[in-house]
Amino acid sequence: MSEAGALDRESTGSQVAAQRNRPGALVLLCGVQLMLLLDFSIVNVALPSMESSVGLGAVGTQWVVGAYALGFGSLLLLGGRLSDLLGRRLMLVVGVAAFGAASLVGGLATAPEPLIAMRAVQGVGAALIAPAALSLITTGFPDEGERNRALGWFSAASASGFAIGVLLGGVLTELAGWRAVFFVNVPLTAAALLAAFKVLPGAGGARGERAYDLPGVLLSAAGFVALINGLSQVPDDGTHAAVSCSVGVVLLVVFVVVEARSAAPLVPLGIFRSRSLSVANVASFLIPGVMGTTALQLSLFLQQVQGRSALETGFAFLPLGLSVVVAGPLSALSAGRFGPKGVCVVGGALVTAGVFLLSRIEADSGYAADVLPGTILMGMGFAAFFSTAMMAATAGVPERLQGLAGGLLNTFQQVGTAAFVAILVSLATARTESLGDPTPDHQAAGFQTAFTAGAVVALVTTLLVAVALPGHRAVARTEATA
Repeated sequence: MSEAGALDRESTGSQVAAQRNRPGALVLLCGVQLMLLLDFSIVNVALPSMESSVGLGAVGTQWVVGAYALGFGSLLLLGGRLSDLLGRRLMLVVGVAAFGAASLVGGLATAPEPLIAMRAVQGVGAALIAPAALSLITTGFPDEGERNRALGWFSAASASGFAIGVLLGGVLTELAGWRAVFFVNVPLTAAALLAAFKVLPGAGGARGERAYDLPGVLLSAAGFVALINGLSQVPDDGTHAAVSCSVGVVLLVVFVVVEARSAAPLVPLGIFRSRSLSVANVASFLIPGVMGTTALQLSLFLQQVQGRSALETGFAFLPLGLSVVVAGPLSALSAGRFGPKGVCVVGGALVTAGVFLLSRIEADSGYAADVLPGTILMGMGFAAFFSTAMMAATAGVPERLQGLAGGLLNTFQQVGTAAFVAILVSLATARTESLGDPTPDHQAAGFQTAFTAGAVVALVTTLLVAVALPGHRAVARTEATA
């Protein structure tokens, strides 16, 4: 038999194996994505117990949250590009291994320094995992309908992560202590590593000589570290925040200049010629930022204003998580029939309505009548928006750049969340302080102001998507000519 015939038979065998393993691959990728997203909220719920046990103090507590955000947000572009160059399964495996090891060491920590360091390593692992997981779906499901359904389940896993994390964090902290929120990742990552070699395609990265843009890597990482760090300081230290954000913006401007002149850029700027990708990324900066901040502030409202326990707050978020799980796959099916744009607009409108309803809550508001409707609308809307935004952000992008497309989308989401946490928390704090003593009614008024601003941003974003996002046929033409 000729060498060409042998290669053809091997290729056919690999394709059959990949097709047979797709259901298992989807379960694995959704599980890994869920782990990343719930890690943010699961740790936040355990922070009070963590602070008293390890002696973090106010600054250390802030860094437990910030170290993860910095490691994650600053290296997503690099993670996405490495998955294209070196192989998506390889980057996923390396990221999962780093995340699991950091979870084990972090759970054993008895001092603030190793705990904060391991949170940063978790963030680095997440930066490798997230773009690799998304690109494994967009490249591993060649049929459009099958790919959209996979993205629907993937988006449901992503969007429900916060709500599940709040519930799981409350349960684990009360039953087993704060270390359990770290240790729970260890068996999950071990199982993921074993499954990755069985169900994920093992194809390598780009063929031929690989060039690496070291100046671009350093500039983008430093720029995002400075920007995200500055945004996190806005509610507490305006001067430091302004300086850090200014440095970050300057570094990112220099990064763009360097990329425009680089022979092998980290981010080929031509990728933004895709209107679908550009609009989807801008929208993913705005609505996920509003959604994430609203969920965070709602958890604070339930605990600080209404005096609910961490466990009660976790159960209060359960309907949001369930609505996401139901709406995600249904949104993907609807996108296949009506096109992603229409479903994305409906999703944005539902998020707007949900956040607006929450802007009406008061200190003595009842859960069933005043909180539950808004959370369900937000969950349904965000699932619809998130799944179709992922479709739009990756449509028309060549397969060799799908990892980068995933890195860009996740970067916009992370920076957007950091920005809106800073902006909306500052608005809430300023409104409460303007009313005098921080009574429950005054605190509730602060949350109302923040939620109202979030509803306005969500409405503007929905209008942007309705006007600027290309329709289904336009995206298909772009993909055909890419």
